[in-house]
Amino acid sequence: MELLYFKNFPDFELLDTGDGFRLERWGDIILSRPDPQIIWPKTLPAADWHRAHAVFVAGHGGEKGKWKINKPVPDRWTIAFNRIKFYLHLSPFKHTGLFAEQAANWEWMLKEISNSKFPIPNITSGTANPHQSQQLKILNLFAYTGGATVVLAKAGAQVTHVDASKPSLNWASENCKLNQLPQTAVRWILDDAAKFAKREAKRGARYDGIIMDPPAFGRSPSGKVWKFNEHLPELLNDCVKLLSPDARFLLVNGYATNSSALALQNLLEDATKNLQGKITFGELCLKQNSGRMISTGIFARWSRA
Repeated sequence: MELLYFKNFPDFELLDTGDGFRLERWGDIILSRPDPQIIWPKTLPAADWHRAHAVFVAGHGGEKGKWKINKPVPDRWTIAFNRIKFYLHLSPFKHTGLFAEQAANWEWMLKEISNSKFPIPNITSGTANPHQSQQLKILNLFAYTGGATVVLAKAGAQVTHVDASKPSLNWASENCKLNQLPQTAVRWILDDAAKFAKREAKRGARYDGIIMDPPAFGRSPSGKVWKFNEHLPELLNDCVKLLSPDARFLLVNGYATNSSALALQNLLEDATKNLQGKITFGELCLKQNSGRMISTGIFARWSRA
């Protein structure tokens, strides 16, 4: 089992953790956000925590949580990962529109899609590769604000971005425009991810890579309930049918579930038993400046051997 964390994301820093909170730097903005798994004491002195521009205060007695603004915070600001830019915003649900730990998956996917048939552009320098011999097709399910979509599209892949939330889809589209991606780089689908995957399988569609970030619980626009442990096996089987003969990867992330990385590994192992490749699994982590790591979710991933 792996503890996965990114190697290169200068615009994000986990400064400290403790007493149920994370202290994070997103570009020039420092935020303090609650995290119930953090049951150990803070390491940095109070003066460092008081530098936070905003603190998310959890609600009580049925009240919603809200941000307490201590210093001016732009309504929207940008940060960068390898010259790829993202818009951030303080959402009412303590998030910023980006999960920094996913940068570890971005780094891994970029390595997986780079091969003799598909040498990726140098996204660090921003120069395109004129010798690209084929455009890989990537399916991003539960794609949120498009972190993986933008990274892979910037690398030259053609991405199908699926999410049931119109605001999230709009946010992802803005991130693509921010990076000056051509309109043809991304196919936008406002739909229930599981329904879309099933329809694509019936249509005989094929993808060279698939990413999914299903929630523990959710509802589609039609009101259909999604439950991670109940509905993920069928979705995963549909997605395996969508893999092309030369597919590079299939990645499953899990947040706030009562499942485990080992359970995801077992599920993915069964779903891909007829495919050649390897499976890795573990916890998706953030590493703070002191070296301490915190788990933010679980993952399992199949890749071509």
